[in-house]
Amino acid sequence: MIRLHRTPAVERLEWILAGLDGAEDWGADVDSVLAPEFTAVVAPDVFVDRVRTRTQTYAPVVVVGVDVSDHTAKARLRRPDGDVDVLSCEVEPEPPHRITMTWMLGMVPAGLTPRLPMDFADSADFGDFGDLDGLDGAQSGRRAALVIFSGVPGSGKSTIAEATGRKLNIPVFAIDWLLGALTPFGGRHFAELWDIGVEQLTTLALRQLTLGQSAILDTPVEDHATRVRWRSLARRANADFKVIVCTCSDPKVHRARVEDRHRGIPGWHDGGDWTNVARRLAKFPSWDEEALIIDSIQPPDRNLAAVLDHLGR
Repeated sequence: MIRLHRTPAVERLEWILAGLDGAEDWGADVDSVLAPEFTAVVAPDVFVDRVRTRTQTYAPVVVVGVDVSDHTAKARLRRPDGDVDVLSCEVEPEPPHRITMTWMLGMVPAGLTPRLPMDFADSADFGDFGDLDGLDGAQSGRRAALVIFSGVPGSGKSTIAEATGRKLNIPVFAIDWLLGALTPFGGRHFAELWDIGVEQLTTLALRQLTLGQSAILDTPVEDHATRVRWRSLARRANADFKVIVCTCSDPKVHRARVEDRHRGIPGWHDGGDWTNVARRLAKFPSWDEEALIIDSIQPPDRNLAAVLDHLGR
């Protein structure tokens, strides 16, 4: 039989959940559950009334996830409208482990600057990032560019992207490095991990372009929506939009690169799954006429020269 790790914080969290669920006679023991530091801010009877009022929103309670530590527990609650709120509970480190703090926030808290739009052409406000319409897209006398190095894993895009970045002194933002940084925080278990990485890349690109500077993004970009989004960002920032698609014409070499590579990216894997890459390669969507296609079997210097010519640098 599987037993979940029960902590004092979990038990106190369950007590609050019972109140949100409308348990009969709930709150009679409130004086022994709330710590003095908590009741100094919120009176026990006021806290009980607040929880009971929220039964209208949450009962019957639907818990879709729980995060637990010794002195803190969080429950993700699905509201009837489909949104998710997070209930947090902190308790005393020593018995009787009374509640020292508890709060409820939306999974995406209210009052924040709106997230970046999917289509920058249709959005007028970018919050604290500034007005893209006022940009001249200039960097050291040159028009700024959003440069995308696309292609499946092992196609050589990171190698040529990094060479280009060094040559032109343009920052290179690679999705694998961003995702690897999330690993210590459980990132490899996030259902939306890849979407998080794409959002991080979009934010970094926006930040560079608002400074009138170019950016290189190193990522497969296999979905049409992201391609359209980044194209609209470049257009709105009055920057060039340049795409380089990296390929490897020798399947044996490509497979060896995928399975044997050792990049040393913190929190990320080295060798990859060739079956997965081959499947993605078979249905990799074309960029049509806007992209420069290079074959990483060719000498690196030749490929770099072709990229620089494509970028007009």
